[in-house]
Amino acid sequence: MRVLVVEDNLDLQANVERFLGKDFQLDFAATGPQGLTLSLSQEYDVIVLDLMLPGMSGIELCQRYRQLAPRLVPILMLTARDTLDDKEEGFRAGADDYLVKPFSLRELRLRLEALARRPVPPSGRRLTVGPLTLEPDTGQARRGVRTVHLNKTETLLLRLLMEAAPEPVSTATLAHHLWGDDAPESSALRTHVYALRGALAELGMSDCITTLRNKGYRLDARED
Repeated sequence: MRVLVVEDNLDLQANVERFLGKDFQLDFAATGPQGLTLSLSQEYDVIVLDLMLPGMSGIELCQRYRQLAPRLVPILMLTARDTLDDKEEGFRAGADDYLVKPFSLRELRLRLEALARRPVPPSGRRLTVGPLTLEPDTGQARRGVRTVHLNKTETLLLRLLMEAAPEPVSTATLAHHLWGDDAPESSALRTHVYALRGALAELGMSDCITTLRNKGYRLDARED
């Protein structure tokens, strides 16, 4: 597995290298611009991205990478902040998972392996439900002339809902497709659904994902 770690704390870089270096191919960047250059010029399985970076914030780097990169490489965001608002900002920027500092290097390894195992949305297949269109290979969702870019997790989540629409998809099914046997706590799925709703609100479709108690979620793609 090839991993890019964008982190300006050199001690943390060294710790990650010692713990993971034997089993992972690691590249390091200490600034936002350097991280963006490497992420776009090399191919990685996972990108680890600190939130606070010199030259360019992790949020800005994540946004620019998602706009420019041809592949939906999963991004793990490192942060000292653990509020829902902070997580939503990261997810909206394009992050797929969060790890709060200080963290266990063993947990970092487990999360990297889980992210790398997540299925990649099928390339070249366009999905359309009502006014909503999804390009799974690029993560671009569109309604009319308005577009929004989704991260890898949001793209897969929306694809599953669109493929089943108008039938609901259970929380267990969604969690299995997103994480396999490595599903995190139940709040993780709700957080990703919350972020996806925020993305679709940019298309004027803020209420198209319905929560069905004890059943899961359903996509009702209609005009607001």
